[in-house]
Amino acid sequence: MSEGHFYARLFEAVERSGAPRSVYSQDTTLSRRGLLTRAERRAKELAGLGIGARDLVALSMGNVAEFLILLVALSKMDAIAMPVDPANGDRTLLDACRRLPVRAVIRRPRGLDTAALDYPEGYTVRSRKRLASSLLTVDVLEPGPDAVTLPAGVELVMEARGIGGVARDTLRTGAHLREIGRAALSTLQLDAGARILCAQPFTVPRFFDPVVLGWLESEAQLVMAEGPALDTVVPIARTTENLIVVDAVRQILELARAVRTNGTTLPIIPVIPQATVPLENGRMIRQAFGTALRQLLLLEEVGVLASRVMERSETFVPAAGVELAAGGAMQAGGNEVLVRTPQAATTIPTVPEGQPGAASDDGFVHTGYAGRFRGGVLSEILGRDDGLVNLEGRRACLDSIEEAMLEHRRLTWVRANLVHAADGDPQVQLEFEATGETDVDDIEEHAVGHLPPFMVPRGFSRVVR
Repeated sequence: MSEGHFYARLFEAVERSGAPRSVYSQDTTLSRRGLLTRAERRAKELAGLGIGARDLVALSMGNVAEFLILLVALSKMDAIAMPVDPANGDRTLLDACRRLPVRAVIRRPRGLDTAALDYPEGYTVRSRKRLASSLLTVDVLEPGPDAVTLPAGVELVMEARGIGGVARDTLRTGAHLREIGRAALSTLQLDAGARILCAQPFTVPRFFDPVVLGWLESEAQLVMAEGPALDTVVPIARTTENLIVVDAVRQILELARAVRTNGTTLPIIPVIPQATVPLENGRMIRQAFGTALRQLLLLEEVGVLASRVMERSETFVPAAGVELAAGGAMQAGGNEVLVRTPQAATTIPTVPEGQPGAASDDGFVHTGYAGRFRGGVLSEILGRDDGLVNLEGRRACLDSIEEAMLEHRRLTWVRANLVHAADGDPQVQLEFEATGETDVDDIEEHAVGHLPPFMVPRGFSRVVR
């Protein structure tokens, strides 16, 4: 049986450096060797349940050590892992089952909710078990006869949203994973003394890629936290001079405020794989951490290009091997930013020509971003022409928010607008027209029930014509 990228890289690390502490989470601390040993046990357990090579397994759980263990276990079995965000209940998971041939689902029940899932038509549940010494349940499934076939060599599947809210599954081979890990290693400067802390869900590519793949490619240590609160970060920052916190803008700013309030300066390198922040907030970050905020530029699926003008006081770091070029003129101004990189992966369904993620004949990929180039170097990002936006580090589509809101029985017209709060946090504000005396609370309740948490508008305003 061949072994996948995650297992092979971890095995190499154990052979090279033995068993130093490598993973810290809220429930356990693991060395690389301990992680490898647990993954091998899980692989035997899953194989005993009938899961085998090339089977697609959905992992629906939070940022817990068991997620990494299962990721490595499936890699050892030459199975395909698909991380799924549990924040929106089981809807995202069931939608994935409709698109792809899911062979097994491993999930952590929410609270006391252990009810069996009602899988889409065509699926047969072969067995339902609880994994040994854990709260995780595993459903072994038989997909319907019309299920799509994944190409050979795929090791990881991650969902991303395109224009119109279309869910596209990015298919990554071991070569893609290796290139992304190398880019993260170079960009984040992950040496043996570094610790990477991330509280954002690893189901999101722009956090999973620099953090998990960067950790796997390096000698750095991984810290999995529930949030970047001061009491979480301070014990770590006091024991290392190289703590890298990768998070969304809002959480980084909240951490900076907490540090300033506490009257200390922590040796932290703050990193956001998304948009820049206003100049005044950049100063706050430097005062709290003693260094400037860093922004990652990897690839559209890895770390989104800056969606606002790059402030000259901030550090903008492209990944190793990334080439940028100016494409056609865009309505937002400037030219489309094209990117060429070995990190690119295929998707299901294929991205239409000209849309973000689609490849050109010369190997460059469309990003959908407008920018200005000076002397062949990208100097400014001006925005984009389509409805794709960056919310809490995740890609979202304004069109899909509007479509979901129009399912409300009394809404006759809606418009989703992207605005930026004073701290640079991108937010959606919804304008609407409605029949009768429709309460805003009722509309907000509809939004919470029909949209993922990060896509729910922060404000609602009625338009009277």
